[in-house]
Amino acid sequence: MKVMIVNTLYSPYKVGGAEVSTQLLAETLVEKGHQVRVVTLTKENKRTQSVINGVEVAYLPLKNLYWPFSANTEPAWKRLCWHLLDLYNPFMVKQVEKELQEFRPEIVHTSNLAGFSVAVWSMVKRYSLPLIHTMRDYYLFHPNCTLFKGGKDIPIVAKSVQCWSWLKRRFSKHVDVAIGISHYISDLHQSGGMFSSAEHKVIYNPVPAPQVKLNSIKPLSVGIIGRLTTEKGFDEFCDIAERYSRKNIRFVAAGRFANGLLGEALKSRAEKADIELLGFVPLESFLAEVDVVILPVKWEEPFGRTVVECALAGKQVFASAKGGITELIPYFSNVQNISELERYLEGLDEDSLVPLTEVSQSERSNFSLSNIADQYIDSYR
Repeated sequence: MKVMIVNTLYSPYKVGGAEVSTQLLAETLVEKGHQVRVVTLTKENKRTQSVINGVEVAYLPLKNLYWPFSANTEPAWKRLCWHLLDLYNPFMVKQVEKELQEFRPEIVHTSNLAGFSVAVWSMVKRYSLPLIHTMRDYYLFHPNCTLFKGGKDIPIVAKSVQCWSWLKRRFSKHVDVAIGISHYISDLHQSGGMFSSAEHKVIYNPVPAPQVKLNSIKPLSVGIIGRLTTEKGFDEFCDIAERYSRKNIRFVAAGRFANGLLGEALKSRAEKADIELLGFVPLESFLAEVDVVILPVKWEEPFGRTVVECALAGKQVFASAKGGITELIPYFSNVQNISELERYLEGLDEDSLVPLTEVSQSERSNFSLSNIADQYIDSYR
């Protein structure tokens, strides 16, 4: 089967879990004998092509006002113009159409579409090709893709959401199969009027189990990994570190702070709370440093890749029951609602040991690369 996958970013560009999940799926499809071309964006001004682990990757120059994945903050007027063009970007559609004509896929699978726009959907249907879309964030509802602003969730009935999503809702009728990476995100899009003509499915992200040894470092280590921001709950992690400073517990944070005053304030607070800042490090390096992982996210995570990764590594995990994470907690014996954290920490002393949890084969198979790829292949067929 010839599959063309369209996703905003792809290796070596990476922002979050969407890029990881897309790459794992594409490579597993190739391993299973399918031909895959990923069409993605580049900040360069010309098209390039590469082959990464058997996957053909076409990097297309972004035809918009600026590259949105840099550390620079653009003025408000420029950001508004960028998002207005991104509602329906004919310049990107022309580039994607050339890829489609050259590759001649049997099926098109779109994922994150920021930069491409939903105009890709109508172009694909002009060729009468089957079209699958995976919902990995809230891009179809709001330009910030998180539905979280000012410390609060943005309801999909909000006027701003209704305004930004109107055109995307209309074009979503072109999609044949709409796949959510959790029941939460699938249900939210359906309740928001998206994909009214599509078959709806839920396929979790593929998550390989990290290989990590038991940490024998004393004292007991508690950590957080990801973007060190308020929506990820890093301020609450600081609260916990300050509250338990009397105990002999080492607090560790891996990830980057946001640019600007808020990021600087969180970093200063972390340093005062004696939180050890590891910076941006590989997941395995972080897991080797900690016994317990705390993920106090505040926004409605569409899936919760980090929860699964840390759980599959056998670590004790405490996570907020938000969005798709709510569905993940029951899958693992070593994942608990963060509401249980205080009782857990109060029961620890400086000599406490937290052994690795032995993860069962069934727990692994729920998120295995082969199992997830097979579910997508069934959807393609």
